[in-house]
Amino acid sequence: IVIDDTTAPVADASSLADVTAQCSASAPTAPTATDNCSGTVTGTTTTSFPVTTQGTTVVTWTYTDAEGNTSTQTQNIVIDDTTAPVADASSLSDVTAECSVTSLTAPTATDNCSGTVTGTTTTSLPITAQGTTVVTWTYTDGEGNTSTQTQNVVIDDTTAPIVIVQDITVFLDSNGESLISTSDIDDGSIDNCSGDLTFELDIVLFTCDDVGENIVTL
Repeated sequence: IVIDDTTAPVADASSLADVTAQCSASAPTAPTATDNCSGTVTGTTTTSFPVTTQGTTVVTWTYTDAEGNTSTQTQNIVIDDTTAPVADASSLSDVTAECSVTSLTAPTATDNCSGTVTGTTTTSLPITAQGTTVVTWTYTDGEGNTSTQTQNVVIDDTTAPIVIVQDITVFLDSNGESLISTSDIDDGSIDNCSGDLTFELDIVLFTCDDVGENIVTL
C-alpha cells in the first residue's frame, strides 16, 4: 500500500483583494488553502510588514502541506498617498510694517504621511509696496500633494517726514525781486520710508515789500 501525497493545496479564494492604504499597510489576514490530505493550510510570505513604499507591492503567499507540496497566490498591497497637508494654523496673522517687510516666518502644516511640512512662497522679499500684499504659502508633501494658505502683509506708512530747515538771507536783485527754492531752505529733511521727499514752499518770490524777517513754510 503506497501512500504518496503529490497534490499541492488549492487556494480557497480564486483571487485576493487588493489591500490599499495612504501611508503604510500592516500584514493582512493570511489567506488559506485546502489540501487534499492536510485539510486547511494557512499561507505564509517573506514580505516584510508594514509596507510603506508608495505604489504597488506584490505579496506572494505560499501554501505548504504536510508533505512539502506547495502552491502560491499573489496579493497587491497598494500604497497611494492622495491626502494634502493640513495647515497647522486655521489662519495666519497679518504682518504689518511702515516701510518694508524683509523676512517672513514660514508656517507649517501636518501631513498624514510625511509629518511636518514647511510652507514655501514665490513672493519676493523685501515687500515694500504700500498697501496689502497677499502672500500665498504652499505646503507640499513627499508625494507632491499640495495645499495652500494665504497671509496678508500690510505696509502702511503713517509717520510724517522730519522737516529740518535753515534760516537764509535773501538779496533782492536790481529789479527789487528774488526767487528762492526748496534747496535754499531744506537742511536735510528725512522720511522714515521713502528717502526722497517732494518739497513745497508757501512763498518763493520776495520783493521790496518783504524787507525784514519773513516766515516761510517748507
